[in-house]
Amino acid sequence: MGLLANYKKSEVLIKKERFESKFDYADFNEEDKENLIELEKKATHTGNLLKENLKDLGDVFLEAHKIFSNNKNGMFGKWYENLGFKKDFVYLCLDRRQLSLQYNSNEIYKLPDRAIKDIKKIEKENGEVVFEILESENPKEKIKEFKDNLTQNKTKKEKNIKKEKNIKKEEIKNKLNDLLKFINQNEFNDEKLCNLEILISNLEKEIF
Repeated sequence: MGLLANYKKSEVLIKKERFESKFDYADFNEEDKENLIELEKKATHTGNLLKENLKDLGDVFLEAHKIFSNNKNGMFGKWYENLGFKKDFVYLCLDRRQLSLQYNSNEIYKLPDRAIKDIKKIEKENGEVVFEILESENPKEKIKEFKDNLTQNKTKKEKNIKKEKNIKKEEIKNKLNDLLKFINQNEFNDEKLCNLEILISNLEKEIF
């Protein structure tokens, strides 16, 4: 059964679990420390709710997108805009959910939007690297490392392409010089001279 068929209204139950702060509040007085720890609890709880909401929204958008795709009417954009959602937000929700399902990882929901966009680009280059990113202790640092390597490889590739082009240009110049020497050292009838003129004219058209 689909998401909509399984959907039912329910109350959000907040579990009162033991909370242990990992932040060092040594420089704060007791009252400020207690207030900050309480704010930590609320921030953590709200963050967890946000992650769950992003998962749920991702599921909603995935199923809606599937239905609209099957109908091939191109109305998905108008549908989510009618609900007040922006394109960038909707597709980030879709990307997060698809990545979390594809790579079986909830780390996706801990990463900022920029990191999600980077991972989608990296996935096109090398899907295996995404596993390394999500399993690393510092995914954002791993993304930066891969992007730097990608830039270096791209620069190296561009240099090699430029080098190959320069080699070909030299080869062509040498051949043209040999051809000029041959023309200068030999006599040609009118027909051959005419053909040479046509060839040079065509070559000029191709180059300029």
